[in-house]
Amino acid sequence: GKSRDQPDLRMSSSSSPYRPRLLPVLAVVCLGAAAVLSIIGVYRTSIRPAALLALADLQPKKAEESLKPIDFRVHKAAIEDDAKEFSACVQAASTVDEGVWCLGQLLSLLPRPLEQRALEVAHEVYPSKEPVDDPKLLAMHLESCLAAAQERDGGIFCVAEFLAHVPPAALEKAVTMGEEHPAFDWDFEHEVALQEAEKFEGCAADAESVEDGVTCLGQLLTELPEAMVERSVHVAMEVPAPMAPEETTAVLAKDFGVCLKLATARDAAMYCLTHLLARLPAEQLHEAYAYETEHRGKGEPFLSEVQEEDKEPEHGAGLGLGIEKPKLHRAGK
Repeated sequence: GKSRDQPDLRMSSSSSPYRPRLLPVLAVVCLGAAAVLSIIGVYRTSIRPAALLALADLQPKKAEESLKPIDFRVHKAAIEDDAKEFSACVQAASTVDEGVWCLGQLLSLLPRPLEQRALEVAHEVYPSKEPVDDPKLLAMHLESCLAAAQERDGGIFCVAEFLAHVPPAALEKAVTMGEEHPAFDWDFEHEVALQEAEKFEGCAADAESVEDGVTCLGQLLTELPEAMVERSVHVAMEVPAPMAPEETTAVLAKDFGVCLKLATARDAAMYCLTHLLARLPAEQLHEAYAYETEHRGKGEPFLSEVQEEDKEPEHGAGLGLGIEKPKLHRAGK
């Protein structure tokens, strides 16, 4: 006889100790396969291209694909003008810092999606580029490249090719300068800004509450050039209120419109907006600025444009910035 301790390899399958464990596994595999086949059958017979597109939209996309459209053709003329001004600025620069300043101004003028995508490309390809010691030559090449570019991808290539030759430290400094001291084309923006100032004046006159007043101011800021708003808000929050007599809110809004009409240069336009903002309570200015950052680019109508026409505002409500009398006091001043 055979020892009990020795395994019997001739043991029948029915008495195998592994069979009870194998059956459930096989069952699960079979069920899973059947389910997959049934799903494939349903998709082959019923799925439509639209459904496939919907499923594709659920997939994560690259950051550059989620940016706003560049609309290069729409902005091409302005971009070319900015490149020419940048080239002239670089030609006149006598120090590295002045050249970096010129680059910062250019970056602040370019459409934000174009700037961001070109910077992303430049950061990635920079290690493959040979340094160029003549920034004036680079500026001239950028100008000619943008003049030849007709499509979005061409514009991205031109700007990225230029930025990839700028040393990373200088490029980072230029980006910071562009964010802290952004430029804007006042000649191009002047007429639209006057129209928005007129809407703001009507909205301020109709405001009946603190919230309405802050919304009116926020809506004005969303429609003015972003660079103009950023610089004016920054200055308004760091300087004392202007030396001027207290005025009603309606007069302040009207004065702002008059000031903008007289402003033929960018610095004068900034002064007009800063003068208005610096006379408002700081807490409401913060709220209006927060409104601007959230709603910029959405094209929402002014509050007064959606109110009922036959609704009479309360006397003295003015801008409605949280004070009972129709005069403003700068908080903490």
